[in-house]
Amino acid sequence: MNLLTTLAASPVAHVTDKPLLEMNIGGMDLWILSNVTVMLVFSALVTCLLVIPAAKRIATGQQRTLDDFRAQGTLANLVEYVCVYLRDEVFHDVLQDQTDKYTPMLWTFFWFILVCNLLGLIPILDITAMMGLGHHGHGIGGTATQSIWVTGGLAVLAFAFYNLIAFFKDPIGFLKHLTGGAPIFMWPIMIPVEIMGMLIKPFALAIRLFANMTGGHLVIAVLLSFVPLVIKALGGAGYSVAAISILGALGIMFLEVLVAFIQAYIFTFLTCLFLGQLVVHEHDEHHEEEGAHHGQPAAAHAH
Repeated sequence: MNLLTTLAASPVAHVTDKPLLEMNIGGMDLWILSNVTVMLVFSALVTCLLVIPAAKRIATGQQRTLDDFRAQGTLANLVEYVCVYLRDEVFHDVLQDQTDKYTPMLWTFFWFILVCNLLGLIPILDITAMMGLGHHGHGIGGTATQSIWVTGGLAVLAFAFYNLIAFFKDPIGFLKHLTGGAPIFMWPIMIPVEIMGMLIKPFALAIRLFANMTGGHLVIAVLLSFVPLVIKALGGAGYSVAAISILGALGIMFLEVLVAFIQAYIFTFLTCLFLGQLVVHEHDEHHEEEGAHHGQPAAAHAH
């Protein structure tokens, strides 16, 4: 009940990051270590423990498709099925013949974000708080992707990933991309618009992941905060009403599991899409010109 009372006092405070180690420098309290930092390291370790052993069991030296699975253990099969599905059904449609070159980084984004999201659904913070661990009794844990700094950092990494690859692969083509294919007299308008679009993409990646992971956790915290308030207001009769809030929170928790997968997928897919827009369009244009040369209509490609 102490946990529920704390939630009733401030549901928002329950889902925000907390310091675990502070240092006062020049009258300012600086966070040396926080719950998000711990969960980032923990998520990285769990990701390695999940993917690396599975990869060793899966490794055959040959590329396999969704129809080529052999019994390698439940975990290994799960990891392989997800990876092969992403490569063949998602990445390949965007990156075409360059899929294998960039797939490992995209897999890394997906698995790390997924693990961060799922670990955030385990009430590690609440368990450690009840055990008296953490700083000022607020516990150790939380959701790493519930911090805008984390999602912003991931977005910056994605931004650097697809822009640097595109630039070093074809600097001239990268600069031409800033013109949006418009005639030269439109460049003063198109170049600023394209630059704004480049900056908006990582911003959208960061905000989408942050908002979805924070929103669901906040709804759960609010629903659970009703329990002590209803019991205090209605007495014994409040327990039956409070059960509705608990069941609602449980339903949202199951929905959050689905959201964890969806958000990891969306972040990875959009990163793949942004990369494809920069590194594949020259390849498409080549085929369009070749088709036109043979009297075939050029296919329209949306970028």
